[in-house]
Amino acid sequence: MSSAMHSILLVEDASFFEKAVMMTLKNIEETDVCVARSYKEAEGLLSSSEVRPSLALVDLTLPDARDGEIVDLVKSHDIPTIVFTSRYAANIRRSVYGKGIMDYIVKDSPSSLDYLGELIQQLRSNPETGVLVIDDSKPARESIIRALKMHRYQTFEAASAVEGQKILEENPQIKLLLLDYVMPGEDGFAFLKALRRKYGRDDLAILGLSGIDDDENRIRFLKYGANDFIQKNCSSEEVLLRVAQNLKVIDRIAELRNRAIRDPLTGLYNRRYLFSQASQTVKAAQNDDKSFWVCLLDIDKFKSINDTYGHIAGDTTLVTFARELQAMAGPEDHVLRLGGDEFCILAKADCQEEVEVKMQTLIEKLRLAGIKLEHGPIKVTASVGIAQVDGSDIAGAIDMADMRLYRAKDTGRDKLIAC
Repeated sequence: MSSAMHSILLVEDASFFEKAVMMTLKNIEETDVCVARSYKEAEGLLSSSEVRPSLALVDLTLPDARDGEIVDLVKSHDIPTIVFTSRYAANIRRSVYGKGIMDYIVKDSPSSLDYLGELIQQLRSNPETGVLVIDDSKPARESIIRALKMHRYQTFEAASAVEGQKILEENPQIKLLLLDYVMPGEDGFAFLKALRRKYGRDDLAILGLSGIDDDENRIRFLKYGANDFIQKNCSSEEVLLRVAQNLKVIDRIAELRNRAIRDPLTGLYNRRYLFSQASQTVKAAQNDDKSFWVCLLDIDKFKSINDTYGHIAGDTTLVTFARELQAMAGPEDHVLRLGGDEFCILAKADCQEEVEVKMQTLIEKLRLAGIKLEHGPIKVTASVGIAQVDGSDIAGAIDMADMRLYRAKDTGRDKLIAC
């Protein structure tokens, strides 16, 4: 097995569960899986130089090791470990957690496999996810940080609200905050309200922490904007579950937001993005030395491509054209598909000549290379209309660029008109 970052050692003697787990894992990209069906097989694999798993997924009861010895084996090789077993007893679970496993999953229903798949996906993305713990108690902070590191989160800690605020501002990757609302000399409720003026619930999850069982304050904290609440004496397993669940909500909302501003076929931004985020970027840059230009592009006679070669060829043409636009766009340009075969580049440049040269180069490249389809390349050309954005009036620039685009098409196509 390769030494890829996402390699997994599966130790499972039941063929049914082996197949079920393999089906779950096959949907996770770039994951290598090596299977051992006994303690002896696992021992042999781990002693070889070829196997360097980044994660072990083990059953507690094996033909030659019936009492969880497999956990000691994989932990002796310093491999993060998830237990996936049919055995459940509170004393066994406590004992295995005491050995430093990442999670203990009971394989008693299809939802267990769903949870397993979600957990492994999370473990892959967690190193990019920041979690901040603000608590004046160092032992309390260290206990939570220790649990978070088990699941590979990027962790930050602070002993005060002031220190925590600075860490938040300096680390935009922080998506979740665990906040003790009772700290000496500080008002956790006031701090929470201040945070919510800057960070919405969908951008930063805030989990209240308290060692005091006080329903009234817990309810107040939730009403002031906390996403959830955790008692300090709860288990690390509960902390990790609540952290994961709240992060999942934030990620899902971010995914829905992204879908709302993306064209599903090409992956480019869409018209909604142009008049929301891109528009805000133009407004914020009005005092810059550079200016913005709207470049509208149409693929010439696109309907004939669909009619002649079919809609799959048409889609291939659109995707390839989108890829060419992205390749030539600068870091401050916004590339969009407005609909059909109409594309737009909101380009930032020192002068109009710079934009014209970039667009003309694209037209010539497209004319020479064409679009490669299954049966061979086809000739494709494009027409372009360009207009400078006056202040922040993107709509006005689009209207002007659109008039010039249609002049380009009416006067022979395969050309650029900028005035």
